[in-house]
Amino acid sequence: MIVLQNVNKTYRLKDAHVEAIKDVSLQIRDGDIFGVIGYSGAGKSSLVRCINLLEVPDSGSISVNGTDVTWSEGGKFKRLSNHEMKKVRKKIGMIFQHFNLLDRSTVFGNVAYPLAYSGLAKEEIRSRVFELLELVGLTDKAAAYPSQLSGGQKQRVAIARALANNPRVLLSDEATSALDPEATESILSLLKELNKKLNLTIILITHEMSVIKSICHKVAVMENGRVVEEGDVYTIFASPVQAITKKFIASQSSLSKIDMLASGGALIGTQGGGALVKLQFEKDAVGDALISEVSRKFGVNLNIVLANVDIIHGEPLGAIIAVIKGDVQNVAAALSYFRSKNVKVFENIIHDGGK
Repeated sequence: MIVLQNVNKTYRLKDAHVEAIKDVSLQIRDGDIFGVIGYSGAGKSSLVRCINLLEVPDSGSISVNGTDVTWSEGGKFKRLSNHEMKKVRKKIGMIFQHFNLLDRSTVFGNVAYPLAYSGLAKEEIRSRVFELLELVGLTDKAAAYPSQLSGGQKQRVAIARALANNPRVLLSDEATSALDPEATESILSLLKELNKKLNLTIILITHEMSVIKSICHKVAVMENGRVVEEGDVYTIFASPVQAITKKFIASQSSLSKIDMLASGGALIGTQGGGALVKLQFEKDAVGDALISEVSRKFGVNLNIVLANVDIIHGEPLGAIIAVIKGDVQNVAAALSYFRSKNVKVFENIIHDGGK
């Protein structure tokens, strides 16, 4: 487990002080894929670099795999020595946006580099390198140089190199930001596979909610150095609280398109009477035939205008925009019934006539 408590980091520049991390506390369980999302300058990269002391925080405690990396003693901030930290870092791999490969070394040489001073014999290193290359699907590229590889292949080499010392934790700092969509999907699938196969804890830094949606179990949203919202990914998508979280979700979720169209009254007004409602179906409720059941049970007409389903970490999250017509009391009873079935109901999203 990785535990951060009240971590702070300020960069003291010549002309100003920049508070990059402000009183951040997080718990990341073993085997989780934990996403940290925020816009540029939110503090997410500084936060992840504090975990392996590439950046030293000013205060707060950090524990990695049961080892205290920083702590408070007698009111004073303490940290592991560089020598002690080297041992901890062997169990923490890290991959970056721009790969950081050695241009003059082959793929084999890049993956073997972290093993140079491991005490392993040459044959043991060779065996380990090809084991890693097979793991990332690059056994046929061992003799190639980085300049001969695609962006996705370069990142696979970087991942293999990061896994050389059998780490328990992998830090991914915007590792897919420089890749095209196809390569991004491939790398995310690989990370998901490694998480399951190796029980690898992955902390994934990104500014793309689609990446979080694709593979993360939990997510922390950062803004101005603080964690402003945190939870499992499905819950965050279904019930975002903070404005910045809603903005991230709206930037890529197909469900947000429903809200955009619903707010454009000229497109889907309620001329002829009736109330326009949004119904949000979560998990098991998505597959239920509630629309037809409610129509029969309460004598109301439900005209579906828009509908869509997102898949969040293997679970469905659906939304429907519908015009509901009928006796006022029956409409109220129908909406109450939806709520009793764990369907979220948003009423009067557009007033009659689209006004």
